[in-house]
Amino acid sequence: MPALWDAPAIARRQWCRVSQPADTLAPQSAAQPPIAPPRDFQFGKRYTHYALAVLLGVGTFNIIDRTVINLLLVPIGQDLHLSDSQLGLFAGAAFGIFYALAQIPIARFADRKPRARIISLALAFWSAMTLLQSSAMGFFTLALTRAGVAIGEAGSGPASMSMLADLFPPERRTRAFAILAAQAPIGVAIGALVAGFAREAIGWRGALTLVGVPGLLFAIVVWRTVREPTRGYFQSGPAEPTASMRETLRFLLGLPAFRHTLIGYTIAVTVAGAQSFDPVYLERVFGFAPKEIGSLIGAAGLLSIVGYYLGGWLCDRLSVRDAAWALRLPVIFLVFHLAVAIAYYQATSRAAVIALALTGPFLPGILPIVLATVQNLSPATMRARAAALLLTVSTLVGVGCGAPLAGALSDALAPTYGHESIRYALLSIVIVGLLWAMLHYWLGSRTLARDIAAKAARS
Repeated sequence: MPALWDAPAIARRQWCRVSQPADTLAPQSAAQPPIAPPRDFQFGKRYTHYALAVLLGVGTFNIIDRTVINLLLVPIGQDLHLSDSQLGLFAGAAFGIFYALAQIPIARFADRKPRARIISLALAFWSAMTLLQSSAMGFFTLALTRAGVAIGEAGSGPASMSMLADLFPPERRTRAFAILAAQAPIGVAIGALVAGFAREAIGWRGALTLVGVPGLLFAIVVWRTVREPTRGYFQSGPAEPTASMRETLRFLLGLPAFRHTLIGYTIAVTVAGAQSFDPVYLERVFGFAPKEIGSLIGAAGLLSIVGYYLGGWLCDRLSVRDAAWALRLPVIFLVFHLAVAIAYYQATSRAAVIALALTGPFLPGILPIVLATVQNLSPATMRARAAALLLTVSTLVGVGCGAPLAGALSDALAPTYGHESIRYALLSIVIVGLLWAMLHYWLGSRTLARDIAAKAARS
């Protein structure tokens, strides 16, 4: 009888069903190219959905950490005597630079080694660094531990996206990515509520401890229960040899649709990075209490689930007829987000609450579309690195520059606008950034179908 601690392995054997028995596969000689696997599910649907749920949980811990920090900027700044510029460097650059630098090396490893193991180790590492972050005594130690969190979080995104592309066929992939993208609203809601209430009850250090411990426990669940899918399982034709980093960059950056998607997404992330100052905006300009801010941002985060599902559903339906819709939809979503954001940053306190809720669905709605588009443009042996390239550039520029830009602009406008300087800093960044991002998504839509065909020809 198996030992009790082998229960997760037993469960995996029950949940996972290989679609074609091993004894039905014809033997292959060394000279023959590998035969492409069938296009039905490799595992039983129950396990496939379980694996998706676990990856969603990992991503949720990722977002919880980022959200908690955003809502703790005010007490951290007060306790450690930091300016807005220093807070922007801590929340943005200290995280973004190291997250970006770690992305591609870890993704290169994930394109060769078991991705489930990489994800569980990454979760354990960044959760441990979050605990250390709670003991920071100044800007240097705060930034150093934040860099450690960034390195850990860099290990989960590309590996998770690559695994998801091997768990779900192309015709269901965008909706699967929409579910994975729900990590953001769920994480924002949980993180905002935890930060809002824990800040008053146990302080900012206690709040960081509260989100670090569960991550360590969940890492054990990932290690024990998630299986590695066959790489490139749904890809037609012979299996590809592993591409070098130079070949990967040359191929991906040679696709105009990929380049414009990369630039458009990076600009959108820069806007989102600047909006990490939204809790500061609500507290300074309208005088909301921490619990109120946590509840408001948490509610807005949950409403963004509508945007994720709508983006994934519309993309799957419309791109079947015309692939270009995968990059036309982000333009439409950003038009609505821009209109609501302008109202939000010019509103009175009561109207600001309404506008904040309405920002929920639109900017997040482009995420599953972008993630699925990048995977659809990438051959199987390049998927983790394609995701890493997207996350590296968008984090280095977007997260690394968005918050520092908002903080520096707020400090520059403070002599003129006083405590409302953050309002005009955020308004300026949102208008310029979203219009710029729309242009690149529209340009990318013009070549998307041709570039997907180029990927298929290479495969």
